Amino acid sequence: MAEGAESAPGARWFAWSVGLAALVQLALFAAATAPGLAGTSDSGFYLHAAGTLREAGRLLNPDGSAYRYWPPLYPALVALMGSPSGVRVLHGACLVASLVAWSRLGRWLLPGPGAAVLPWAVALSTPWLVVSKFVWGEVAFLALFAGYAGALFQWWRTRQGGWFALAAGLGFLLPLQRTAGFFLLAGVGAGLLLETRKQPKQWAPLTGHFALTVLGGLAWHYYALLLAAPSVYKLNRGWPQFFSSAADYGFVLSRWLLPVKAAWRPELSLLWALALVGILMLLWPQRPRGPVAESPSGNELPSATRFLRVLWTSTVVFVLLLIISTTFTRSAAGLHDAERYASVLFAPVVVLAVHRVAGQAGRPGLPQLARLVVMGVVGFWLLYSAGRAVSNVAALRKLPPLTLQAR
Repeated sequence: MAEGAESAPGARWFAWSVGLAALVQLALFAAATAPGLAGTSDSGFYLHAAGTLREAGRLLNPDGSAYRYWPPLYPALVALMGSPSGVRVLHGACLVASLVAWSRLGRWLLPGPGAAVLPWAVALSTPWLVVSKFVWGEVAFLALFAGYAGALFQWWRTRQGGWFALAAGLGFLLPLQRTAGFFLLAGVGAGLLLETRKQPKQWAPLTGHFALTVLGGLAWHYYALLLAAPSVYKLNRGWPQFFSSAADYGFVLSRWLLPVKAAWRPELSLLWALALVGILMLLWPQRPRGPVAESPSGNELPSATRFLRVLWTSTVVFVLLLIISTTFTRSAAGLHDAERYASVLFAPVVVLAVHRVAGQAGRPGLPQLARLVVMGVVGFWLLYSAGRAVSNVAALRKLPPLTLQAR
């Protein structure tokens, strides 16, 4: 990024705002995890595999069989950290890295007021806070996708080889961290294909990029699904599960953007499935009216709207493939699992929502009172997010801590 032409006071103010938001995020994380990190059944597999990797150089399940149900990167990171405090540091670092990466990307993609909202929205994010409390791979997944999105945008904008290498490296790690990394790559690939359909000269580097990113994940899944044991992919739940999962993800996205109570999910499943479609339609980034929005450096950036559309396409494809996976594979289903798996989409969804709201508030001829109302709604939403985060800190502190040991 060319920082030289950027307003020094504006850049300084934004940096201080991001830094303060990161401190608030770390304070919430530290309070929630002070009693210790929590875990679920798969957490035990991660910890055991990390222990056997340190002791024997192999990833094994507690029964001695080959570790294969989840990708290998997170157990390797846990093994590298080596202690409960180390794993906690890893989670905190991933949160801060995610916040900084999305804030920097938002600075390019969103108008000034919208970019100022983004760091605080993710700092007060309940989805991120929850996944960081558990010994799960999601928190590192957040950081990888944040870095990948930022590097990919910079490469697309500048065509510099360093950004290409960084994007390819982080993309390579995505499916090695979570199988759903393939879903993100598929969504990003579909979005880039649509946005470059009239630019065939860009197809070769994009093809090379995605060929590189999927190699590691394909190699792991070849081992895990064909060599280590029989495949786990099979039709097992049918169409009722498909629509139930659609309702779960519709409820999750609604809850991110509106003050929706958890008790409302069992009611009117069809409504929540329709809400998913409606929210995704509303988030579609329209091309701005009038002059193209400026980047932080003062240069016109027509690629910003196009990259927002890539984020939109990746969100749609990711949710669709998650829903399909709950129907045709052993992937876990239900509201809590939907909240966990969708956590990686929180920042992109907020970016798209803020872009839409900022676009409406910035329409020429809009009365000043209407703009003040929009600012008030956004302020209320941030206050609500803060209250929800504090409430969830109290709830997360009550969870029994997981013993972080190899066996």
